[in-house]
Amino acid sequence: MATSQEANFKKVLGLSDVVGMALGQIIGAGVLIFTGIGIGMTGKGIMIAFLVAAAMTAITILPMAQLSSAIPTTGAAYRYSSRLLGPKWGFYWMIGLMLSKVTIALYALSFAQYLQGLVPWINVKVVALVMMTTFYVTNIVGIKSAAVAEKWMVVIKISALAVFIIWGIPNVDFSSFTLPSLVPNGIDGLLQAIGLLAFAAVGANSIAELGGEMKNPARDIPLAMIGSTVAVGVIYSLVGVVAVGVLPWESVANKPLTDVARVILPAPLLYFFIIGGALVAMATTMNAVFAWVTKGMVIACQDGWLPKSLGAVNKKFGTPHRLLSIFYAIGVTTIIADIPMASVAKIGMGVLTAVNIIPVIAAYFLPTQYPEQLAKAKFSMKPHVLRVVVVVSVAIMAFQAFYSMKSLPNEILLFIAGVMTAGLIYVNIVGNNARFKTSEATSFYVDNEQDVSE
Repeated sequence: MATSQEANFKKVLGLSDVVGMALGQIIGAGVLIFTGIGIGMTGKGIMIAFLVAAAMTAITILPMAQLSSAIPTTGAAYRYSSRLLGPKWGFYWMIGLMLSKVTIALYALSFAQYLQGLVPWINVKVVALVMMTTFYVTNIVGIKSAAVAEKWMVVIKISALAVFIIWGIPNVDFSSFTLPSLVPNGIDGLLQAIGLLAFAAVGANSIAELGGEMKNPARDIPLAMIGSTVAVGVIYSLVGVVAVGVLPWESVANKPLTDVARVILPAPLLYFFIIGGALVAMATTMNAVFAWVTKGMVIACQDGWLPKSLGAVNKKFGTPHRLLSIFYAIGVTTIIADIPMASVAKIGMGVLTAVNIIPVIAAYFLPTQYPEQLAKAKFSMKPHVLRVVVVVSVAIMAFQAFYSMKSLPNEILLFIAGVMTAGLIYVNIVGNNARFKTSEATSFYVDNEQDVSE
């Protein structure tokens, strides 16, 4: 039987809401920050790198799409890990998630820095804190309000990128796309760019966390995950073509897209691109993170890993206000601590990719543990196909995590290792409690009337 906290979530999200959340999570700071860096790695091959990165990402989300269609649930990644692999694996994933969410501060700081380019006199820290507070409050008052805000911001963001593409394509010198310029730093440079740019295309799998708040999750989650990732891959590749096709690639390597935008766009559209493509991108990503990040912790609290009162869901708004406050505090602390943004990005992306391997592995066991749910799923792969996809996905994600964290300073790598080791000790001490063998801690809650139990 499900607990009252999970029952307090409201089933209000439709397909358009979920697609908006997925696009809001994917199309963020990545395309603006990483495009120039990727050009420095692989020159005009940036468009190839974007397409391959999106294809790799699409493969890695298939196991989660399959799980979400077969057994849609709240706090998906935690629940799949804990129910299919064992309770300890679920909470170990949760510890990694919490560490990775220092990136909430990254989105807020990036927003403030882009705004400072338009309004030089603003205080970056103050603006970052104001933005974070705004979306924290938006998500406190209800997931539907957050979803509505997300959809409108996504429309603005895609429009800004479309302006960059439409005005830029006629100015592209396609004759310059020769083989040497596609891989000026060899295959290794292309592979490094693919590893980096994969992070610009990730994010769609996070909507699985909202399964308990969707009207038709078994259909909508796979559609939104796969469709949004493919669409973003095409958009990013076109952005890459313009980014390296208008000016010599050497002059835009490791530079922001605004350098190219200033050449191809008239002043009004340039401001629209900066505001809609950069500022709104940061805002939508931050909003989407607040919308999904607490769901697994609500279930973890119900299971007994943390005090149940911590995972309380506000009956009026249907939101976990205490857990939202914890992630808000993580973001505020990171901003105040002045941690370099590059390090924040690498910590967040590397750790999250590494621990997300856990629920992907869990999908390997879906055919044997829940064969009926797999057979009835609206999105369904044959068991042998699913297992091959899982193996390939794990290899891809290990590659992405390695390339994300390989350049971090040793002291930061030691800090990450220390946190995850401490988490492992906690999990093995607390996880021996008998409460993790109860039906409540080993079942999937599907809706307000039905459980799927082992």
